[in-house]
Amino acid sequence: MVDMRWPGRELVVLRTAVTIVLSLLIGQAGWAAAFLGGDPAWYDQHRFFAPVTAIAAVLMGLCFVAYRRTAGGVLLGLAALVVVMIFAQYLIGTLGMAAPHIFLGVLTAMAGTALTSWTYRRRLPVTVPEGTGNG
Repeated sequence: MVDMRWPGRELVVLRTAVTIVLSLLIGQAGWAAAFLGGDPAWYDQHRFFAPVTAIAAVLMGLCFVAYRRTAGGVLLGLAALVVVMIFAQYLIGTLGMAAPHIFLGVLTAMAGTALTSWTYRRRLPVTVPEGTGNG
């Protein structure tokens, strides 16, 4: 029986999920910067998209768990770290702790960028077709 699945599907899903989360992280940083720059209207955008970013992070994490064989241990661990950082960021922001929120936001954006970069560099795991092994 011929496997009709597209072999790169898992990587496309992982790359799409991580790109969405990174885009939201960058948006969050932009809205926060506009607010800190003196335009209070952008704070509403920042607040609105905080739970959206958290939900997207959970969905991304689930994608990495579902395709953990394709992702590998390092990307799976980094994805989990990014999800935890986003939730910590959400909690710190909810508590109104501005300085730690900003600092962790920078670190979260850096971790999200690293995860995105490494996910795009990831290649499909090499599999040996049945009956062609060394033996």
